[in-house]
Amino acid sequence: MTLPLSLSDFEGKWSLTRTIHDTRAGQVVQAEGQAVLRPDKRGLIYDEDVTLQIPGQAAMKGTRRYLWQESGDRVAILFDDERYFHVLKLGQAQSRDHHDCPPDSYDAVYDFSGWPVWSVSWTVSGPRKSYEMKTEYRPR
Repeated sequence: MTLPLSLSDFEGKWSLTRTIHDTRAGQVVQAEGQAVLRPDKRGLIYDEDVTLQIPGQAAMKGTRRYLWQESGDRVAILFDDERYFHVLKLGQAQSRDHHDCPPDSYDAVYDFSGWPVWSVSWTVSGPRKSYEMKTEYRPR
């Protein structure tokens, strides 16, 4: 089984599809787009550009930016203002992590078992949030 072993394995363009099952809102949101991970002196810049399809609404654009930094056998993922978000472990078929953002809780599972196709699933819970989000990435 081939697995990502370094930060540079993620460099490049990825097509992405995302499904969000929002149990609080009682709807399923779909998104499609791309993520580009490009080198920066601090690591890789992750830029995401998607089109969201929310039931009963016109399609809308969404963007995200993160900083990915290699640290041994791990990749630290930071928000674009460089605050810590979470970590993924390299060289494993799955990697799990937890992020607290009181009062909300975020649990991630990265799946690299089909590398270079990979996914991340988030389970998010809190007083006003209850959703599961899965994003699948494919090389472009």
